[in-house]
Amino acid sequence: MPNVKRVLPVAQRVLPFALILSATLGGCGLYVPEKDIFHGDTPDSKGDSPSGKFENNIVRHIRCEIFKGLWEANQLPKVRQWLPYWGTSITLTLTVDEQSLLNPGVSVFNPFENVVKTFPVGGNVTGSQFFSLGIGASATAHATRQETIQVTYSNKDLLIMAEQDLRINGTLSCKDLQNGVMIEGDLKIGQFIYDKSLIASFGNVTTQNPSWPPYDTFSEQITFVVLFGGTVTPTWKFFRTAVNSTSTLLSANRTNTNNLTITLGALKQQATASSPAVLGSAGENLHNAAVFGAATAQSISAQTH
Repeated sequence: MPNVKRVLPVAQRVLPFALILSATLGGCGLYVPEKDIFHGDTPDSKGDSPSGKFENNIVRHIRCEIFKGLWEANQLPKVRQWLPYWGTSITLTLTVDEQSLLNPGVSVFNPFENVVKTFPVGGNVTGSQFFSLGIGASATAHATRQETIQVTYSNKDLLIMAEQDLRINGTLSCKDLQNGVMIEGDLKIGQFIYDKSLIASFGNVTTQNPSWPPYDTFSEQITFVVLFGGTVTPTWKFFRTAVNSTSTLLSANRTNTNNLTITLGALKQQATASSPAVLGSAGENLHNAAVFGAATAQSISAQTH
């Protein structure tokens, strides 16, 4: 019978240590995540913060791609009869999700004297015997930071911006604002607007009034997900104990999700000096449903990490 009494004192010392280690060590998920994993967000001498400038550049970039796409689509036959009187809503959601897992494990071995067994055939056989006790603890930390920017433009105002940009620069280009990959790169919004406007110009859906658009709304969603992860697994082996020999001591994951929803539809209210433009009920309902669906999917994804 294994001498359990000789092993329990060791376990009583190791288990509290593992629990304290799990509770005191931390990392990702214990604090509000920084937007940039490599840099802070401290404003410079001019008062500009890195993340603020980054987000401002994204909004300018998206707006540029939209008015460039509108300008090109507005050259199609029948489109200019209704497209300038529509509006465009954008919702940009930036999500940072961090999770860390601490999972220390200790195995305690207590060897006993070898046993000699005598068999009628084969003689004596010597076998070893020991008692083993595994002890483990775990702690998980999870934090999510989500920020949303939403704006509705009047297409007429965006077409004026495009005309001004074309007059000043001689061409419509957003390359100066495309300074990276993912949400900073070419989002191909112009392709989306042009293709949907082309469908409308074909007249597959007839209307009694040629100045009415044959469709109610157009919508597009763009999502970029980037996952960073790492593990740390130091292992110690002694005569009677082994620490983290079969488990990962510390793991950390960070997920950056950039979600962009764009909806074009008829305006209920044009932009004024005191109020923004507002999409009509069809466009607003479709846009809100798309944003809600993306938020739900993001929430489910965060819970399964």
